[in-house]
Amino acid sequence: MKNRTFLKLIAAACCAPALFPAASYAGAGRSGGEFLRIVQSPRAVGMGESGAGAHGDLLGALALNPAALARSGYKETAFTYNSWLEGITSQQAAYAHPLAGGKGVLAASLNILSVPSIDGYNNAGAPAGGVDAGDLAFGVSYARRLAGPWEDLRSGLFAGGSVKYARETLGPVKAGAALFDAGALWLKRLGSSMLGLGLSAQSLGGGFKFDSVAEKAPAVYRAGASYIMVVSGDPITLSLDWKKPWDSGAAVCAGAEYQAWRVLSLRAGYISGEDLGGGLRLGGGVAIKLLQFDYSLSSYGKFGPAHRFGLSYKFDKPVEVTRYLTWDQEQARQKTERARLMIRESRYYDAVLELNGALILDPGNKEALELMRKARGLVEVSK
Repeated sequence: MKNRTFLKLIAAACCAPALFPAASYAGAGRSGGEFLRIVQSPRAVGMGESGAGAHGDLLGALALNPAALARSGYKETAFTYNSWLEGITSQQAAYAHPLAGGKGVLAASLNILSVPSIDGYNNAGAPAGGVDAGDLAFGVSYARRLAGPWEDLRSGLFAGGSVKYARETLGPVKAGAALFDAGALWLKRLGSSMLGLGLSAQSLGGGFKFDSVAEKAPAVYRAGASYIMVVSGDPITLSLDWKKPWDSGAAVCAGAEYQAWRVLSLRAGYISGEDLGGGLRLGGGVAIKLLQFDYSLSSYGKFGPAHRFGLSYKFDKPVEVTRYLTWDQEQARQKTERARLMIRESRYYDAVLELNGALILDPGNKEALELMRKARGLVEVSK
């Protein structure tokens, strides 16, 4: 065995129990790129790493189901910092860009995992200096709405996928792999509530190869369901996922989120079926205009807690500090935005008709009323 292969095995033996809970009961060396299984989104983690059947934050979509990206209505950038186990840290940066004309959403992400230097030894057992270890992944994603009611573009059938390149480094040895994700999401309005069902397959591909040691891709399959209901004007999201890594047993992930005035979020979740890393999850978030801050806390038994911090920023329009919108209010809001665009295009009469529809749905919409006065005045001037 070559010295560098030996160094790689020593590093893997040191890192695997702390780095990859799945590997602790799956058998060493069965999958490469285990870091790709770490859910980076604080929101998703706070809900027990569930959400394959829900729409949510940018990082959560990338981690659980790329189809959820199609629901992104804003240009958005997001960052997360994960203070994990035994001095290990990971960071992720992502950007989502909705395409004009409802042609879908593009996104890109960069994921870096850093491991403290590990003592290395050669074949004779003599010290060979420190072994540096770390992982890197870059991905591009695309998602769009495939079908659904024309009057409600936020429900229906959505599909998405990602292609990514991942690289692992253990001392002088490096291995890379091209992988892909795929997912589908179906959302259905039930009055003021919403039901969601989703399927996803992640990190599929040819796998990693260190010298003569081949490791398969860390594929994970998910099926999820979610239900959003309104209580006293605020939404409560319930989610349930079934997760199956290809090389280990299945796990059940469940979580809940309560949003107060779309400003404060409280989350809790639970993961069962994992020997290490299962159990209770807690988290929360605060939205301040354009900014969203999220945090989650996980426990890994004797390895201690893991803390995740996330920050996202939406471009163009601020996150409104308002109560949950009913279906009619959301439709009125969309009509008002379309009317605003019509006014810019000097289509004043069409704007009046669109705003009339908005006010039928939501008679108390102040924004629509003010825009109606403006549109009517422009109609009179243009005669």
